[in-house]
Amino acid sequence: MDKAEKFWDKQATKLDQQYPKYEQVYIKIIETTKKYLNANDIVLDYACGTGTITKEIACSVKEVHAIDISSTMVDLAKRKASEHNIENIKFLRSTIMDVGYPEESFNVILAFNILHFLKDPHLAIERINELLKPGGFFISTTACIGEKMTFSTISIILLSKIGLGPYVKSLKLYDLKDLLTHEKFQIVESERLNYTIPNYFIIAKKV
Repeated sequence: MDKAEKFWDKQATKLDQQYPKYEQVYIKIIETTKKYLNANDIVLDYACGTGTITKEIACSVKEVHAIDISSTMVDLAKRKASEHNIENIKFLRSTIMDVGYPEESFNVILAFNILHFLKDPHLAIERINELLKPGGFFISTTACIGEKMTFSTISIILLSKIGLGPYVKSLKLYDLKDLLTHEKFQIVESERLNYTIPNYFIIAKKV
């Protein structure tokens, strides 16, 4: 955990600098996500990063619990919420496996760009299923670098193997969908986002 935290601490400000490049993708994610939110919802934003999406969806729900492994990410996210006078977000530096939330605590769980960084994403999805209320939605974006070997995906894998980048799992879209259906999720929407690396936006419902 410490090694991963240090890596993402260093990446925190870089992520915000990249926002203009992917602004239209973020807008699409936010607009689609809001379609599945209600005013009385309690939402978990797992791996909230610097809070770019967190602050945008907070006005659509009752409460957001935003967690991230990086304390720097969490601090930046807190600052954004404060600057926009948003008071219904509870921030915590943690992982979904460590936080002691009771079962069926949330109406919606978000996990943007995190599953491919996990050695065992099945455990995370299993935990997400536990934390969701029946009929709740799991909304995620995941890089499936196993879909297509390009210069970008090969570079990511090599950097990971020599320790210059975070661990990255070589998922394919089939693997991701199989993980979800195995945990009794019904896939409602699935779309490839406009990234160089295959990245899939999936809305799944707990059944």
